Amino acid sequence: MFIFLSRYINIHSHHTFPGDNLSIFCLYDQFERAESGLTCSVGLHPWYLDHAEADCEAIRKYMSLPNVLAIGECGLDKLAKTDWDWQMKWLIWQIDLANSINKPLIIHCVKAFEDLLAVFKMHPPKVPVIIHGFNKKPELAQQLVQHRLYISFGKALFQSHPGPLEALEHIPADHFFLETDDAAMPIADVYAKAAKIRKTGEDEIILQLQKNFQNVFAR
Repeated sequence: MFIFLSRYINIHSHHTFPGDNLSIFCLYDQFERAESGLTCSVGLHPWYLDHAEADCEAIRKYMSLPNVLAIGECGLDKLAKTDWDWQMKWLIWQIDLANSINKPLIIHCVKAFEDLLAVFKMHPPKVPVIIHGFNKKPELAQQLVQHRLYISFGKALFQSHPGPLEALEHIPADHFFLETDDAAMPIADVYAKAAKIRKTGEDEIILQLQKNFQNVFAR
């Protein structure tokens, strides 16, 4: 699959931004918006599983569109009110779905990384997996990379906790992405911050993330 690569790639967003940046908009409802040609992912978010059985039919309808680049965000969240077994059921369903259509998974994970890796052991993803919104310590990032997972960094880079900054500084260049998530900030600001953290030029970050994107999405 050929995808024209813009200068900046926003791997996960809940906002649409003007301009020619490549941004993957997260659809966890209103799945019919995928018909507009919006570059997006479609998935069952662990916060919003009340209508999962109906929503899964909508996802099946739109998941093969060429502008739907990934399944997600999906995952596990121990702070969510959603029943844990229900979260597990629909995560496994989406792993199988992504495997069946050969599209990457974008994962939401809160206080559940051991559980997530256990699920992956029992139900292995055959597609690339991106952990979005990483805000933990570098040791966890290292563990996730050892499991061949990609990690996406965003607004946590602008907060006071040093963990995600250290994680980004030391992560292998071929295993990370950048995002805005639900923050209404330009993705260019995240790139500038990442370049500063990794002590490199912004153009190097741009070229590396274009390469990473091709490796994950244009297989």
